[in-house]
Amino acid sequence: MFEKLYHNKFAWLYDYFQMGVENDVNFYLDYFKKFKGKILEIGAGTGRITIPLLKKGIDVTALDIAPKMLAILKAKAAKEKLPVKVICADMRTFKAGGKFDAVIITYRTFQHMYSVNDQTNALEAIKKHLKPNGILIFDVYTPSFKYIQKGDWQWREDKDIDSSIKGKIKIYYRNRYDMVEQIMYQEYRINYPNGKKNIALLKMRFFFRFEIEHLLGLTGFKVQKLYGDFKKNKFKNGSPEMIWVARNTAR
Repeated sequence: MFEKLYHNKFAWLYDYFQMGVENDVNFYLDYFKKFKGKILEIGAGTGRITIPLLKKGIDVTALDIAPKMLAILKAKAAKEKLPVKVICADMRTFKAGGKFDAVIITYRTFQHMYSVNDQTNALEAIKKHLKPNGILIFDVYTPSFKYIQKGDWQWREDKDIDSSIKGKIKIYYRNRYDMVEQIMYQEYRINYPNGKKNIALLKMRFFFRFEIEHLLGLTGFKVQKLYGDFKKNKFKNGSPEMIWVARNTAR
């Protein structure tokens, strides 16, 4: 289910390559600045959001499917002398051994739930671990027909990375969109200084507004807010993101 980019082979590259969505770290820091409960972060990866939350004294447990990603997270936390709890598990089937006051699915991780079964299984697993009236926050990107039309599977230059591990790396990408499956397929070509090349695969399910709203309603969540970006602007035409804030309706 999870591509090699987000799994063990390319875990070392993640922090050089994936910078998140604009203002997402500040959004979570602000949202939980007076929060006293326990938070589960799903898709924590190498701790880009986890570590800043821990630094503020927030009780957050990090869940990810990739053990090498979590190993990097734990090394970062140890360097900062921060206690961290991690769970290596699939978000559709995880068992955390307790309930949380909030669950956050960060950096579009929910878009790796490709089928309706994946999506409902994940939301139901989260609901089991969320206290009554507990909060769920997650983001997905808003489909852009401008970018969908550009998905012609032709290689384009992405970025150059000055890696302390393997030197200067050039990255190219290509993508295409399947409108029937609602899947964006992408490949990254990683060119190393020694001439070696790797291909990292990525695919993401894209969603439309009311599709998400129905999924949340079917699995026992009530939508509280829908933002169009991490600056808390209202969702409207042209909004790049959908940031969902929902409550567990269980009593």
